[in-house]
Amino acid sequence: MKEEYFKAETIEQTNLLTDPFGLTVLSILEEDKYMAAKDISEKSGEELELIEEYLELFLEEDMIERKTVDDKEIYAKKAEYYSFSPEVLSMIPDKIHDHFIFGLLHAIQGDYYDLLKLSKEYNDLESALEKAGYPEPKKSLDLIMGRIFIKEENINDMAEEINNIFKKYKEIPDGEDEEDYLSFDLNFLMKPTMSNFLKNIQDNS
Repeated sequence: MKEEYFKAETIEQTNLLTDPFGLTVLSILEEDKYMAAKDISEKSGEELELIEEYLELFLEEDMIERKTVDDKEIYAKKAEYYSFSPEVLSMIPDKIHDHFIFGLLHAIQGDYYDLLKLSKEYNDLESALEKAGYPEPKKSLDLIMGRIFIKEENINDMAEEINNIFKKYKEIPDGEDEEDYLSFDLNFLMKPTMSNFLKNIQDNS
């Protein structure tokens, strides 16, 4: 049985998890179903040669699995979720330009840019969403922002609650019509409140 979590333990693994193209490949791969590089290429719309290059990079870092069936190489994730080890995170301030915050934000920004670019073929974003079978922007491009107050010992519990949301909507239930469901990318980002962050630094100087 595969592990539920894979934690990046090296800078190389972290770089792959923050690389926009690496995230694209990893988001298509599944942990319980092996896929060929050609299938990943078709689903992502990216060049097969580049897909194969990144698959090799993930294999070199022992982050995915590969097996051969009927002379065809197929790939799968090693775990359901990928995250960063505390040891790696503690190294980030020394090389912050190389690492996960900017990598993730760049990947998300790129997705939104591509979506808006494609919508230019139509009158507006709402028309493009309708053409693709998605509801109006308020539902399809929702933004939930807020401030929370939490004890450090409860952060892992909160992360588990969020993961349970992903699990709940991860797959189309058996017996349901796939055409009744829409596919969305959902991102949860958390950062310290800057005013409190700066105040604590000054108080502890």
